[in-house]
Amino acid sequence: MKSLKHIALFTKNNIIQLGRKWLTLPLLLLFPIILIGLIAFLFISVIDNSDTNTIQVGLVDFDQSEETDIIIELLEESSQLGSMVTMEKISETEAKVGIKENQLSAYIIFPERFIEKLMDGERSQLSIIGNPNQPIESQLINELVETITRHIRGSQANILAINEYAKQLDMENEARNDFLFKQFTDYFFYVLGSDQVMDESKLTNNATASPLVYFSLAALFAIITIWLFLLYIILQRDSSKNLKQRMKLYGVTDLQQAVSDGFVSLLITAMLALFSFICLRQLLPAFELAGDNYGRIGLLLLFHSVIFLQCLTLINWLIRSQKVTILLQTAYVIFVILFSGAIIPRIYFPAYLDQYFDYIFSHQAFYWVEQIVLNGRFYAELQPLIITALVGCTLLVAVSLWKERVR
Repeated sequence: MKSLKHIALFTKNNIIQLGRKWLTLPLLLLFPIILIGLIAFLFISVIDNSDTNTIQVGLVDFDQSEETDIIIELLEESSQLGSMVTMEKISETEAKVGIKENQLSAYIIFPERFIEKLMDGERSQLSIIGNPNQPIESQLINELVETITRHIRGSQANILAINEYAKQLDMENEARNDFLFKQFTDYFFYVLGSDQVMDESKLTNNATASPLVYFSLAALFAIITIWLFLLYIILQRDSSKNLKQRMKLYGVTDLQQAVSDGFVSLLITAMLALFSFICLRQLLPAFELAGDNYGRIGLLLLFHSVIFLQCLTLINWLIRSQKVTILLQTAYVIFVILFSGAIIPRIYFPAYLDQYFDYIFSHQAFYWVEQIVLNGRFYAELQPLIITALVGCTLLVAVSLWKERVR
């Protein structure tokens, strides 16, 4: 009970001290917004790929049958391949010119007797001519065609079996052929729409897929971390050695003072973060979240902040020189932000560092915030952060008791 009174007394004193800085404090807290905002804007300008051209693909029909006309028409109008690939029926001459002038990434050839061979169970294969100046796009289209071809071969057995049963039922040839073709087209577009061909919704790098949203979120995460550091440093500087010594005469411990400093830093940062998040949500519609996810993001940022402040306190306690302490704490802040994956995404770090990211609390927190906001997750793995926070609390208590005994 006495400890709570001491913590409450220091908390009140800290709030009063910050209130006296009502003129300079806002300017100090505005500085990280400007700095991180400029860095985020620079990365968005460099990485933004929103104006990436679509992949243009030509369709050349040598079969000239009614069935291939229907397939090509559906390919031209279908949205199964998303906005990144557009297809258009052209002649072979136009296709060659398009490749030569770099207007086409590739063109697909429907060979002669394509449908006839398909219905008769013979080998029927699409051909693709790629653009040597666009190897990545050509490879993508090649993978697409290879997947479709494999499924066509697999569907031939089903078509032949259906054809055999249809003959036994004495279906007319025209009705039977129409039925078989309908089965083929249904399966054909089922393959195009499946995730075995192309999964546009799976983004492995949100920094390049949604740079504006990603770096806005990353900037907010970094700003919150810097706000915590600035507020903690201000509170530490305002607490003179004489005041601390007088408080110790009244039984006030270093742990109680650290708890009050951390609580005030968390409280003010939480209010600033909430206001910033609301503003960001209004500016970026992509921040639309389900109600439960706001709580998950709040918990992730809370545990991140608690662990961050615990480490700052341990550095402050274990290093006696004030200049060395500030230097180490500043280096620690840079390390936390850099290896969180916020400003520089994890994918851009050397491969040998990848195994260490899962052990960094800031990366764990930002990763799950990113997953919730950008990938629409409805869960977050809090257990590693909770364990880290508990370990931090244990270390704080142990070091505090050790300091008391040494003195």
